[in-house]
Amino acid sequence: MYMESVMLAILLVLSAVGPALSNLALIIIDVQNCFLSGGTLAVENGDDVISVIQHIRLKYKDQISLTVFTQDWHCADHVSFASQHVGKQPFTAIDLLYTDNGTLCPVNSSCDSTHNISQTLWPDHCVINTTDAQLSSQLEQHPGDIVVKKGYHCQVDSYSGFFDNGGFSHTELDSLLRQRKITRLLVTGLALDFCVYYTSKDGQALGYETYTVADACRPVRKDNVDKAM
Repeated sequence: MYMESVMLAILLVLSAVGPALSNLALIIIDVQNCFLSGGTLAVENGDDVISVIQHIRLKYKDQISLTVFTQDWHCADHVSFASQHVGKQPFTAIDLLYTDNGTLCPVNSSCDSTHNISQTLWPDHCVINTTDAQLSSQLEQHPGDIVVKKGYHCQVDSYSGFFDNGGFSHTELDSLLRQRKITRLLVTGLALDFCVYYTSKDGQALGYETYTVADACRPVRKDNVDKAM
């Protein structure tokens, strides 16, 4: 299912640029214990991305100007958890209503809502300060790497490394990239059809030359792959 595309993708970006000119960031999305084997929301074959990401870092270390890890960092009562909605099961969806400033409207109450967001409900996962939420110890972290936490607002989910799902708030990712004069992104990690997808879309919308490395990603649901790609 996953073609040997990683070399082609990297070469297209890097073949004509040297270390000083690359302005390239490697974005590693949510390679955390919760999404790996034995985790609370394990992605099938999610562990396979680790060796590919390590290969990219080693082979193209002179061209990659910055490496960023994103980290899901959820409250124990996060709104995206099925456990917080009576009678609801993981992997089903509900509609959440928000006001213009991002306040969640209580269920079955009148509210001046302006945003209706479809929310996939998940098993409890990546809870703040748990082993489950830690970045994989199999991924090397180097001095100068950056970790950007997301999803810590309890009442709104955040798939993208840049914005929450309603666009009410943003992480520090965009400002950090611009401070370092990054113009190109290589997006990798978990999961292709959710957090990788939305991070890549937002990266492109913000003006970055954005590449998603298919071999370095895995989906939550295989039937989402064609649509996401």
